[in-house]
Amino acid sequence: MPDNSSSADKQRRGNQFEQVLYMMFAAAGMEPRTRYRPIGEEIDGSFLHHGRPMLLEAKWTRDPVPASTLYQFRGKVDGKLIGTLGVFISMAGYSNDAVDALVAGKTLNLILFDGSDMRKIARPNGVGIEKALDLKLRAAAEEGTPYVPLPDPAAQTLTSQKLVVIVEGHYDARIISILAHKYYAEKMISVIPAMGRLNLPLVAQVQLNQFPEAKEIVIIADGDGMPAEVRLDLERAISPAATTQGPRITLVILEPDLETALGLILPGERRRPEPPKVAERLLKLDLWQLAESNPELARLFHALKLLED
Repeated sequence: MPDNSSSADKQRRGNQFEQVLYMMFAAAGMEPRTRYRPIGEEIDGSFLHHGRPMLLEAKWTRDPVPASTLYQFRGKVDGKLIGTLGVFISMAGYSNDAVDALVAGKTLNLILFDGSDMRKIARPNGVGIEKALDLKLRAAAEEGTPYVPLPDPAAQTLTSQKLVVIVEGHYDARIISILAHKYYAEKMISVIPAMGRLNLPLVAQVQLNQFPEAKEIVIIADGDGMPAEVRLDLERAISPAATTQGPRITLVILEPDLETALGLILPGERRRPEPPKVAERLLKLDLWQLAESNPELARLFHALKLLED
């Protein structure tokens, strides 16, 4: 919505969004219940998945949902019957620290959907809400991740040449997609945002389980002033079996982050270029010069086949 939209317009969109979700769950036979108010709190709704009640929170805001909002919903779920799970839907996605906060927590009782997930569900040949829940719940149970992006229904055919790239957030995913687009057919590369550094190895393990045909998995993380520690933490977190079986795993740690290493922003600068500017600047990069000055970028460019070995 435009930034100058009125409160009434935003409220109207929120109500319509809740109605769409209600109809989606109802069409799947999941017996949804609309917004209700237990004593001292408000819950957007609930539904049954394979007979199991699940609580629902849905938001469509301009900014990504912060950790504090997820904590509030987790508190509501914690106060219900032991084993109750919550489903949080945020069309604007989540801040990286929000997902990592859940990963680092002692217990996990939430699974997260973002706008990209919901669009994959809504497509004519989309994933479907029941299958989407099964995929996310299995990833949460097996790997302990509250957020893993749903697979793209249009990119399910995999070959031994498949390259999977896992990055921290959607902005990084856009950068890698632009760089790789010229050199890879769309179906041959999958760029997946983990929405947080702690979630990177968990999402990687999910990809190893789902896509054993993949040739290589590239994990890109921000160094954030401590690249050696970040690399060590990721190496420890990745399953030992993953290093000896299945796709090759390449770790790329860029200091302090991907956009600074590429020269898209200056060190210490916070404002990122808008998407049209990102593409324009990326296409003008001298990859050879960057690779010669930064071994980690050289590792990345070779993995993406942007430079010849």
